[in-house]
Amino acid sequence: MPESINTVDPAIIGKAEPCELSPRRREQLLEFHPVLERDYTLPTPMLERTYRIAREKVWTRRTGVVFYATPRMGKTTCAKEIQNLLNNEFPRTYTLLLSARRSKQSSEYHMYSLILEAKKHILSSRTKVGFLLENIKTDTILKLSKIGGSQFVLIVDEAQLLSDTDLEQLFVLHNALDLMKIKMTTIFFAQPQIMHRRAALLVSGQHQIIARFLSEPIAFEGCSSMIELQLLLKAYDEQSEYPEGSGWSYTRFFLPEAFAKGFRLHRYASKLWEALAAAAGPLGLGMVPMEHVCLSIEYLLLASKKEDCSNFSISDSDIAIAVESSNLASFSALLQSPSKEGGWEQ
Repeated sequence: MPESINTVDPAIIGKAEPCELSPRRREQLLEFHPVLERDYTLPTPMLERTYRIAREKVWTRRTGVVFYATPRMGKTTCAKEIQNLLNNEFPRTYTLLLSARRSKQSSEYHMYSLILEAKKHILSSRTKVGFLLENIKTDTILKLSKIGGSQFVLIVDEAQLLSDTDLEQLFVLHNALDLMKIKMTTIFFAQPQIMHRRAALLVSGQHQIIARFLSEPIAFEGCSSMIELQLLLKAYDEQSEYPEGSGWSYTRFFLPEAFAKGFRLHRYASKLWEALAAAAGPLGLGMVPMEHVCLSIEYLLLASKKEDCSNFSISDSDIAIAVESSNLASFSALLQSPSKEGGWEQ
């Protein structure tokens, strides 16, 4: 799933007020279009559901939540957008997003190194546990003092890669910050292996780790119905905009003549969902990975640009080619075989 829109040079974008874009102007702007760069976020039901849960945890200063799903459901993009939304709604809360990675060998400093790397701290490569922990505490205090806050939100992507030792060290950090009256909330995004980790921790009696970080696992859904797909397509039709301030939605930008005569992507939701669901069928999840949904929609927009006319329409074959171009069927087949390490082949 695409990410947040980047700012483009104002000299390229042009007017801030709603305007008309000539064909020549659109061609000049095309290479910077978020759809072409795959760099944007739209208000999907999945994102709204996830943020509602994460927001409640932050608002009530609860310890945390873990969202899990198979690859390509849009977890990474959602993690980034959750951070943006939390920053906007809770300006006195310090949020940090890090992408976990597996340590070659279990070490007590690995978790702290990841956090300091995410903070872009110059001392993140050190290996003394106490030294790293003190730097995290000091940096967190400084960040919070600047915004007048007392809450630290740590968002961890690919959390299934964290080891038991990493989780134990995160527990130590949680307690250390609590002693300094700083509340810490963790939001994990992970693949399904995190549930195996949770079960193993239960067996070994590590209830304090589960209580802090894994007590509430929530399945993270991609696009789960035709209705949700229709809402997403409406966002391309109505709730997107490029260039900023122009009033031109993504659909209108690529198909201005058709759009002026009433063409809208969301009217093809049923046929597109049928094709996507068929390609994703082997997954047996009742949903479609968001990345493949967006790839299919992007293909339709880009491929249709040269066909724009007042009576333009999308054919069944156009939809079939768009879904095929997303490689959803191949990905679905690939996910049928777990890897030797208990993950999924990608």
